[in-house]
Amino acid sequence: MRRWLQDILEFTRILRRLRPQMRPGRVLFAVTVGLALAGFVLDLGASGLMLQLLRVLDPKPVSVTLSPELATNVVQSLGPNGTTGTLPPALAAQLAGQLSKVPPGPFVDQLNKLPAGWHGLRDYLAGFTTTELALLLCACALLLAVGKNVLLYASAQSAARMKRRSATNLRISLFRRLLHVDLALFESRKSGEVAEVFHQETFRAVIMLDYLLMLIQRLCMVAVYLAAIIAISWQLSIATLLLAASVAAVISVFYSRLKRLSETLVKLHLRAAGRLGEMFAGIRVIRSTHSEARELRNFEELAGEVAVVEEQVTRGQGLMVPLAETGIITCGLMIVGGAYWLLVQRGLLSTMELFFFCVALARLLPALPQIYGVYGQAISLAGGLKELLHWLELPPFPQREFGAVEFTGVQSVLRFEKLTYRYPNSSHAALQDFSLEVPAGKTVALVGASGSGKSTAASLLLRFREPTEGRISVDGRDYWEFSPESWHRRVAVVEQEAFLFHESIRNNLTYGFPEAREADVQRAVAAAQLDDAIQQKESGLDTVVGERGVSLSGGQRQRLAIARALVRDPRLLILDEATSALDNVKERQVQAALDAARHGRTVVVIAHRLTTIRHSDKIVVLDRGRVVEEGTWDELLARKGTFARLVQAAEADHKETL
Repeated sequence: MRRWLQDILEFTRILRRLRPQMRPGRVLFAVTVGLALAGFVLDLGASGLMLQLLRVLDPKPVSVTLSPELATNVVQSLGPNGTTGTLPPALAAQLAGQLSKVPPGPFVDQLNKLPAGWHGLRDYLAGFTTTELALLLCACALLLAVGKNVLLYASAQSAARMKRRSATNLRISLFRRLLHVDLALFESRKSGEVAEVFHQETFRAVIMLDYLLMLIQRLCMVAVYLAAIIAISWQLSIATLLLAASVAAVISVFYSRLKRLSETLVKLHLRAAGRLGEMFAGIRVIRSTHSEARELRNFEELAGEVAVVEEQVTRGQGLMVPLAETGIITCGLMIVGGAYWLLVQRGLLSTMELFFFCVALARLLPALPQIYGVYGQAISLAGGLKELLHWLELPPFPQREFGAVEFTGVQSVLRFEKLTYRYPNSSHAALQDFSLEVPAGKTVALVGASGSGKSTAASLLLRFREPTEGRISVDGRDYWEFSPESWHRRVAVVEQEAFLFHESIRNNLTYGFPEAREADVQRAVAAAQLDDAIQQKESGLDTVVGERGVSLSGGQRQRLAIARALVRDPRLLILDEATSALDNVKERQVQAALDAARHGRTVVVIAHRLTTIRHSDKIVVLDRGRVVEEGTWDELLARKGTFARLVQAAEADHKETL
């Protein structure tokens, strides 16, 4: 029993935490439960009327009190001892008419037990013949049965509508949260795991909601019929409660094991989904290294683990209902037999009342194993719901709210002021006490060895991450005060790996800027030297590029990303290894276009190929997150420091490739 209470409390906490996502369906939830409860009450009423019908049809004789005048006439006609003489036809008809209106024996007692306020109904029913009363009861029972089914159908429709609303809101809530969580989450988790949570666990939540409704409906049915049993006999109600408790105590042992298995199954599903996503993303590496057999073996082992646990869960769920049903039927028969010998035989309970108890118990018996089975299903889904809640309750990014100031560009200077950033769960600082000034309209390049903090600075500038210490300011104002819409409208980035959506070239160009005019598109295409690639496509700008731009070459994808950045005419342009995927010819072409695009804009360049930053207004050299040198190209070479060594290494690599 303790385990049951713990599971119920845990289940209640999970539902309470899911309440914000389920809020749109709470009215429908109440309507669904209310309609189901009303339907079960009507079902109980129909069963009661059928019992009264049996009382009406009971042939047990009753004593009848005749009116004084009719009794005198009968006695005079039959003689003093009632054994001689015959009734005149008129008197016989009068006597038969009165006797035909007397309800049969057991039903008379029920009418006499009606409260004082129901005496009018009692007198009205007393005027019916046996046939008329039987037909009336049949009609009322049929009406209640039809009403019950109508209410239960309406409850089912309300439940379906509630589940649709709740499922839609749950998926939207999860998608909204995933759009606004820290990017570190996606960097630490496999994309397949994220997709698994979004699809599988939200689906499990909807199934759990279905089971929850079934559980509440069955509990309503049990409550209604248990109330009827209590009205019949408090002894029988106690015996029924002991029946349910004894069976629950026996099968609670199975539930704890089922709960552990369900949590294990959720973890295995996440592993399998993550592995699938990783394999499909790296299919070219797998084939180029002839690792298909190895990956197949690994996945077969993982799939085997999933199958074993799924089989154990299914076996445990399937055992719940037959085990509970066998125990309940056995105990139920014992209760009925004991009630007959201990109550009916002693006159504490009538045969009709015992019959009605059997009817109520017959309705309860199927519901109890269903409750245990549904509860077991809900427990098996609890592990997935915990994982779903973990994602739903992830803290949004950023922790502080953005401002509402309109960003129109850098008018004076962009400053990094003693900036420090540490990645989550890491004591190492990617940037340490980083300070830098970028004058408006100038180009500043960040260079350094891999891991020196260049891309981290770009991520902070794009507000992908929040500084651990220090701040970034634009014209003296903290850049967090600018509204997201205006900031990302005027700030554009071209990253080292150009990501394209499985859409047309035009849609990829105007992504995030749907109001772009055709002139804007053509200008950006020309600036990125993308004309020739588009002209080669039969559908031109309407050509679908495929997933991640698979139908384009690496250089074409990179130029398309550059065009996407330029189409919005940004005031602050961030180039993170923007030409790294281009060959030497295209690099010179795009570099010339980028040089032209820099005029009138503030540009931050992160470069691996040092030749692309030769004409930058300022070059900043980073080492282990700190600024070690800054100046122009010629000034840094003259110092013969870190930058000079980077240039020498780059020239040596260039000679080796030649």
